[in-house]
Amino acid sequence: MKNRILGTFAALCLALASVGMGAGAAHADDDDRVSCTGYASKNAQYRVTLAERDDDRMRAAMRVDAAKPGQRWTVTVYRNGSKAYRITERANRHGNISVARTVRGDDDDRFRFVAVSSSGQRAARTVELDDDLECRSGKGSKGSRYGYSVQESGDDRVTAQVRVNGPTKGARWTATFYRDGSRVASTTSRANSFGNVTLGRTFGADDDRVKVVVRSSTGERISRTVDLDD
Repeated sequence: MKNRILGTFAALCLALASVGMGAGAAHADDDDRVSCTGYASKNAQYRVTLAERDDDRMRAAMRVDAAKPGQRWTVTVYRNGSKAYRITERANRHGNISVARTVRGDDDDRFRFVAVSSSGQRAARTVELDDDLECRSGKGSKGSRYGYSVQESGDDRVTAQVRVNGPTKGARWTATFYRDGSRVASTTSRANSFGNVTLGRTFGADDDRVKVVVRSSTGERISRTVDLDD
């Protein structure tokens, strides 16, 4: 599937809020909204948004940019493991679908979004409104799209993950993570048949600046920092 420009993708997501791994950032906003984007199994891009409406209701929304008009997608949203709603839609002429519902929920509930297409493509993401979660996106030095997220993972620990949508299958990618300037972890993996690779590690951090530097065997470089205290 063709890669879509994340800036265009983000511009079309007004109903799902600004924050994102598109041209800007996805993060909690005044503790009442969280939004994050990523890639499905065959390069479709998605954005999930969870926003507090009042004391016991949440707006749970998902958008998928499938890049294939007419494709049928089923989106299921779970709240704490129980199904909150399910919707099936066909992608519009731009290859996009967008679903949203206001459902019961509190800020400590965990919502899981799962979208599956008629061709077997799958996208899934779990978010929690009171999570310490930061997401960013952009392009590497040779144009590969990436999404970078850092999420609190227990007391004084975070899980940092970068997903790269690159052009070269089998390319070798290495991600090195830094906490407040000190190297804390690294990992290496090869891109799959679509050129995608996901690299992540869990390590100690607490309201720190967490930077990732990613390099590929094709000479591409990605560098991005998030501050968990923002």
